[in-house]
Amino acid sequence: MNLQEIRNAIFSQADWAPTQSPDAITRVDLFINRALFQMAQEAPFLFFEETLKIATLPDKTPDTAAILAANPVGLPDTLSVVATDPWVLERNRVTTTPGLTLWDATGRWNSRMIEITDAQGQIHRHRIRDIWVAGENERLSLYRPWHNTTATALTYRIYNAAYYLPDDVVEVNSLRLAEAGQNWPLEIVGQFEAEELSLADTPSRVASGVPRVAYRRDHFQIETPTRAPTFTLLDNPNNWQGPDPAGQFDYVFTYTWGYRDGELQDFGPEQSLLIAPNDARLEPRFESAPSPSLRVTLTDNNSGIELRTPSIDYMQGFGTIGDPRYLHGGWRKRIYRRRNTIIDPTGLPNAGATTGEEERESINEYLLLFDIPGNQTVVNDLGLVIPDYHRRLRDVHGYESLMLYPRPDRRYEVDVRCIRRPKRLADNSDVPPIHVDAVECLIHRALAFLYEAQGNAPLADRALGKYQTDLFTLTKRYGDLRYPAEVLRKRPARAQRVIDSRRPYRRWYNLP
Repeated sequence: MNLQEIRNAIFSQADWAPTQSPDAITRVDLFINRALFQMAQEAPFLFFEETLKIATLPDKTPDTAAILAANPVGLPDTLSVVATDPWVLERNRVTTTPGLTLWDATGRWNSRMIEITDAQGQIHRHRIRDIWVAGENERLSLYRPWHNTTATALTYRIYNAAYYLPDDVVEVNSLRLAEAGQNWPLEIVGQFEAEELSLADTPSRVASGVPRVAYRRDHFQIETPTRAPTFTLLDNPNNWQGPDPAGQFDYVFTYTWGYRDGELQDFGPEQSLLIAPNDARLEPRFESAPSPSLRVTLTDNNSGIELRTPSIDYMQGFGTIGDPRYLHGGWRKRIYRRRNTIIDPTGLPNAGATTGEEERESINEYLLLFDIPGNQTVVNDLGLVIPDYHRRLRDVHGYESLMLYPRPDRRYEVDVRCIRRPKRLADNSDVPPIHVDAVECLIHRALAFLYEAQGNAPLADRALGKYQTDLFTLTKRYGDLRYPAEVLRKRPARAQRVIDSRRPYRRWYNLP
């Protein structure tokens, strides 16, 4: 059953002759989505599993040995604080130094951690904002400033404190590491146990190699934009050009920080389809919740839209011209667009740039349109960029994370078999990702919300009782994958110490 059929069933149950006004449809859809999200928490086994992939990054340590081997009289690979800016550290070796491995300035290292050891041997941990090349030297900006502007000869280690799962993961069922054509299960240990056994110790004191153990780490969330974007209508020559037709649109934007693995790309192009090559966009490591929405209505094809968003670099103190940290706050912005109406694209300058531009779906969801630097405040929407059909806006409440032991010594892929939070049912044809015989359970929970809103407590209790009865039946059917005849032994639990130092934490395999 799709959203429209579920809604019709609720209306038929609640009224003999229901009148489906726009307000009633909106409220019932809200109750259906609330019921769907609640079921994802109470009965995740009713939802279909997905397999996600996360990729590891090895730690980056100084190239002192390689540099000294190639340059016997050279200096070691260390850092110094830029004298005029405590937010910026500079690498003391120029980029042309033989034996030097360059840092990754593509954004994948943004938001990673750096462990810095000063001349007294004290360790400081900071988070990296951005990495770039200034002249012949590589620089990085810090999330919080260094405590002085005179420190030099700082040794360092760039590392991952944790690997963050996608924001919509509800339940992780298994972790398997793919190595040399094999899938090895990762053992799960508790956070307290990992800390007791020093698995979560400082990175320089933890063994590195092929991961065997995973344990849970912290939650991370970045701030949400509090202001909607603003707009100005543009005249010729910046009128609507297509191939995407004009109409009425809603816009929101989010803040992002860092990128995930290079293979985890969005489907849609970053640039106009008229520009080659069409570079793909990487999926951000962190993304904020969306800003308030902006509605723009075009009545013809004679106007373009200029969107304005605030500069996140300026708001974080990275917008002063002349500072070494200028425009290196590390954050970016993503602009999403939802279409409400369509204007006939006939006669647009680029109407024939693609085929079938007049035949398209009207998706009642925000789709990714632009990915721009944090300091860029103006971007024009002239229909040249087609929104990413597969990358919809998500309601982000932060990211849960895990860490691996031993620390990965190179790039590994980890398959995460999990339950993800369902997408909001927005269009009438949207189908909930649950078993068909669980739809009735969803209807009863949505009816309970509806009766509560109407102040009908007896019917709300009755619908909730049916929901709980259906849930109990579905639990017996889908809650355990073993045969119904197999005996499930249950015994009372007792509190006990979870640490067992006798259990081995490494499994040895014959690697090819």
